[in-house]
Amino acid sequence: MLSKHDSIQRDQLEMITLDQLVPPNHLVRKMEAAINLKKMANWA
Repeated sequence: MLSKHDSIQRDQLEMITLDQLVPPNHLVRKMEAAINLKKMANWA
């Protein structure tokens, strides 16, 4: 059963970034370190 306190917490927002979601040893981080994405953005 929801109390008055529970309904207040549903209205709160939490701001997070993708960097916070990806662990430091994840494959995506290793790829990011090996590939210069800024240089690729200039190709377009």
